[in-house]
Amino acid sequence: MLEFQVYPTYEHLSRAAADVVVSTLQTKPDAVICLPSGSTPVGMFRELILRHEQGLADFSQCTFVGLDEWIGMGPEDEGSGHQLLDRDFLHPIGFRSEQVLFFDARADDLHAECERINRALEELGGLDLIVLGIGMNGHLGLNEPGTSFDTYAHVSELDPITIEVGQKYFQGPTTLTGGVTLGLRHMMEARRLVLMASGEAKAPVIARAVNGEVTETFPASLVQEHSDAWVLVDADAASALL
Repeated sequence: MLEFQVYPTYEHLSRAAADVVVSTLQTKPDAVICLPSGSTPVGMFRELILRHEQGLADFSQCTFVGLDEWIGMGPEDEGSGHQLLDRDFLHPIGFRSEQVLFFDARADDLHAECERINRALEELGGLDLIVLGIGMNGHLGLNEPGTSFDTYAHVSELDPITIEVGQKYFQGPTTLTGGVTLGLRHMMEARRLVLMASGEAKAPVIARAVNGEVTETFPASLVQEHSDAWVLVDADAASALL
């Protein structure tokens, strides 16, 4: 089932996404949740931090799972997914280290590291909620065009568009050699999937995700086949559909 919601502004969109996270925790305080790093979720994080400070959101029992990471980077590296999430969400909320599951993208054996994440997620019973942004090439996490829908955590070869767009997270030109990411099958098996998008630049990719052919060449199209997918966008990101 695909639920499509349009909000007038980014702020309204961010509050709506935060509502989904909070309602998940209210229903299941020990939920397993995956939230993305980057620019799109920053407003959602601000809202979740505010609600936490007001006593309206309790993260003390949940498990947070990191979505992806650039190969060779860790939590102290500016621009890494871990660093952005620590700064924008995990540290302000006060997550304990035992509540957090992240890829070690510096591991000597990255394939074994992906298997570690797969096993840990299986032991946790899978994801109750995953919130995602969408790439300009339709990627979800670092699942680039052509990734099998049946893929669990894996090492990803980055699309040139991802390498180019990824530079915005760094102060200077940065060589990105690859990534590790939760797989598209993790996303399909999540009990609820939320896809967020903001801004006119995302309008064509949102239109293709919800109305285009379901194909591995455009990973975000899988939302059409998810059992409980919510696509939440602001008016600008919906402009190709209105």
